[in-house]
Amino acid sequence: MLHGHGGDVYRLARRLGLDPGEVLDFSSNVSPLPFPPGLKARLAGHMDEIRCLPEVDSLGVRIALGRRYTMSHDQFLVGGGTTEWIYGLPRILRPGKVVVPLPTYSDYSDAASLAGCRVEMIGPWPGADPQENARILEGLAGSASDDSLVFYCNPNNPTGRFIQPEALLAVIRECQTATWVVDESYAPFIDRDERSSLITLDMPPNLVLLRSFSKIYGVPGLRLGYAVGSSDLIARMAKGARPWAVSRLAQVAGEFLCRQDAYEDEVRRYCREEKGRLLKRLASIPFLEPVPGQTHFILLKVRSPWTAADLTGLLEGQGILVRNCANFVGLEGELIRISLRSMQDNDRLIEALRRLATR
Repeated sequence: MLHGHGGDVYRLARRLGLDPGEVLDFSSNVSPLPFPPGLKARLAGHMDEIRCLPEVDSLGVRIALGRRYTMSHDQFLVGGGTTEWIYGLPRILRPGKVVVPLPTYSDYSDAASLAGCRVEMIGPWPGADPQENARILEGLAGSASDDSLVFYCNPNNPTGRFIQPEALLAVIRECQTATWVVDESYAPFIDRDERSSLITLDMPPNLVLLRSFSKIYGVPGLRLGYAVGSSDLIARMAKGARPWAVSRLAQVAGEFLCRQDAYEDEVRRYCREEKGRLLKRLASIPFLEPVPGQTHFILLKVRSPWTAADLTGLLEGQGILVRNCANFVGLEGELIRISLRSMQDNDRLIEALRRLATR
C-alpha cells in the first residue's frame, strides 16, 4: 500500500501552504521526545561520507547489534526499515500461504499478495483484552500449517495489544514447520528488551524478528530497520537482499543508536506518564472513547453523529494529522488512532477537539 499510512505531513503541508514542521502529526507512532543527544552532531560529522557508497551489507550496524545482544552479526540483516523485510520475506521464502491475524498492519497482506502468495486472514480480534490472548495464540497455531509464513505484530498496530514473549514463543516452538515473522517495531515502548522482546530468549530456527530504529528513536525518515534470526535463515534472506539498501548516514545513525539504552528508558518513562495525563483529558471529549491498549498510541472510537472521516478532515484543516483507521481490515465502526507528542502539542490537540465538541 503506497498510500494510506500515517505520517504524511508533506501532503498536508503542501495543501495548507505550511512548512512540514508546522504540521502536528499524531498519526505516526514514533518517539515523542527530541532525537537522542548527539545524533545530529554524529550525522553532521560523517556528512562527507555520502561521497562514497555505503557499506554494501551494513556490516558496521550488524556488528553493533551483535554487541548489544551478545549474538553473532551473521544473525542480523539490515534494511531500509522493517518494510524491507515485510515485502522481502514472502518473495524470498515463497511460502504455501501467508497467515495474517486481523486487525493489523495492512502491509503484511499487501506484501504477500504482491509476491503472488495465498493469504489467509484469521480473526478478527479487534480489542486489546489480555483475556483474549489465549484465543489468538490458538487461532495462530491452528493456521500455522506446513510451509506457511505467519505474521504477528507484537505489540499490535492498531489495537495496542501485547502478548508476553514467552507465551508467543511456546506456540512458535509447537509449530516448527511454519516460519514465523514477529514484528516488534513497538516492543521497545513496552519495556526493556528482556521483558518485551523475543530477542533475549532462545530463538528457534523458524523465527524471524523485525525490529525498527524508526519508532523508538523517532527517525522514520532515515529508513532503518533489521531482521534477526538463525544464521541459516538470515543467510537465505540475504540472497534476496538488495545491495546498498541502506544509506551511509542511516548506517552511521544505526551504529550510534545501538548504544542509546538510556534514551529508550526516558521515552518509556515519558510515554507512561503522559499517556495517563492525556487519557484523563480525553475523558472530557464526549464523542471519543479510548480503546484500552498497552502502547504509546491510542485507538479511539468515534461516537455518532461524528465519523472518523469528518473528524480527521476538520483536524487536517487546522494542521493536525490523526490516523483514520477506516482501511484497517478487521476493525468495525468509526475509529481513529493518535500517538503521543509533547505535552504542549497534546494539549493543543485537546483544545482543538474541545472546539469541535462545541460546534
